[in-house]
Amino acid sequence: MKPLVQLPALNPVTTAHWRADFRGGLGAAAVALPLGLAFGVVSGAGPVAGLYCAIFTGIFAALFGGTPTQIAGPTGPMAIVMASVFANFADQPSAAMAVVMLAGLMQIAFGALRLGPYISLIPSPVLAGFASGVGCIIIVMQLNPLLGQVGASDTVSAALAFPESLSRGNPWTVLAAAATMSVCYLTPRRVRAIVPAELIALILGSVVVALVGLDLPRLARPESLLPSVAWPPLTELRWGDILIASLVLALISSLESLLTSMAADSATQRFHDSNKELIGQGIGNLFAGLVGVIPGAGATARTMVNIRAGGVSPLSGLIHSALLLVALLAAGRLIGFVPSAVLAGILLYIGIGIVDWEYIRRFKWAPRSSVVIMLVVWVLAVFVSVVAAVAVGVIMASLVLVKRMTDLQLASVELSSDKHTAPGLDETEQAAFAPCAKDVLLIHLGGPMTFGAANGLTKRLARIAEYRGIILDFTDVPHVDDSAAMALESIIARAAEADAIVILTGLRRAVTRSFIRYGMLSALKRCVRFRRRLDALRYACEQFKGQTEE
Repeated sequence: MKPLVQLPALNPVTTAHWRADFRGGLGAAAVALPLGLAFGVVSGAGPVAGLYCAIFTGIFAALFGGTPTQIAGPTGPMAIVMASVFANFADQPSAAMAVVMLAGLMQIAFGALRLGPYISLIPSPVLAGFASGVGCIIIVMQLNPLLGQVGASDTVSAALAFPESLSRGNPWTVLAAAATMSVCYLTPRRVRAIVPAELIALILGSVVVALVGLDLPRLARPESLLPSVAWPPLTELRWGDILIASLVLALISSLESLLTSMAADSATQRFHDSNKELIGQGIGNLFAGLVGVIPGAGATARTMVNIRAGGVSPLSGLIHSALLLVALLAAGRLIGFVPSAVLAGILLYIGIGIVDWEYIRRFKWAPRSSVVIMLVVWVLAVFVSVVAAVAVGVIMASLVLVKRMTDLQLASVELSSDKHTAPGLDETEQAAFAPCAKDVLLIHLGGPMTFGAANGLTKRLARIAEYRGIILDFTDVPHVDDSAAMALESIIARAAEADAIVILTGLRRAVTRSFIRYGMLSALKRCVRFRRRLDALRYACEQFKGQTEE
């Protein structure tokens, strides 16, 4: 028997493949450097916070995670959600870190309670709408820095400020951003395999702007290159708002991490431990909040770079974090020389890439309900919040699923009165049923019966009072929930009121236990029960044989 709670265990770190792991860690660090700066700026915490996020989450995901080649760090969705957290708790900056720490604890709880397999059950339309919304948010929030103006903290503010920024726009910042994007798009694949296009664009753009002598807005020079440990004042925080924000961060980080783990599985033909992965990511985010930086998640691009470069063990993730730490401490002061327009160009490139163009191209063939869900999530993410977008999307997708399952369940209910033939009977059973077919209604139920089909089942069987005998065939029913059980109880009660004999056949033990648990023991006692369908058919015909012959 598995234990109820699964505790974290430290992953063994060996140097058996240190050369391959070093190449993987180096490649991942090269990608993480510009993205850490960019996502730190997007979140509102600053570029240093983005790099330390990659360092801390990368270390703990490697030591405690369930995917050997996973590289964790800041991501677009996490940065956007964190930007909204900073905006919501602008009057209590320490509350934002409490959100990050609590999100990490929630992830640890998810993994300890073995909830990993359930968290990844998010429908594709919701994921596509969420990703597209995040991409558009990044794009919109970079429009003002693109024009050399101060960036906004949310899409609505950015959109409202855009007309004024356009009237005062700096053509040189637009040129710098466009040139940066061009480098990102035009870098040959052979070069990308050695050095990430984003890192080339960041270094080349900063150097060219400095050599030309353009006076463009630059990133703020960090006051300190070291994180500061701070414990938030727990008694002074708005815990209701914090709990909601923490849950959203925990779910998004968990979902991104598990999706990255599945991508790593596909590339390496190895299988991850989803619960352990959540624990590793949670520990990383807990420490990220403790030192005052933004939370992270498993990053697909960095993980795939690690794998393609040769990384095979958790050592690659540790090397990635160590290289980032060395680069930050050695050259962190150079952050102040990076033009904001260059970083805006990189973020525009990233935002365009995050939009789920593949799903958009499938609009013509996708079910209309899926397209509607995707668009609703997309619009809500951009104009309301990513929290509301995911919540509404999951609810809509769940309702669509329930409707489809209801249709399938009702389609599996076959009545002998529909086609004047008994459903699902072999020749022997058909011969036994034929003499009483006019007086007995055979109802064949198929598949699990759940709440979605309860109301439709009652309407479908509205004419049972016209028969003197009712046979409910549960042979192909593995599960009945409380709503479906109540509907079946109502059917039995109506048949009893009409003095009809109710016969149950094929009841499995699990279904019988469910009926008893839902308080239907008295209803079952009023029915005649047979294990075999043939015995039930013969009994029914014996009851009405004399009346039929008369």
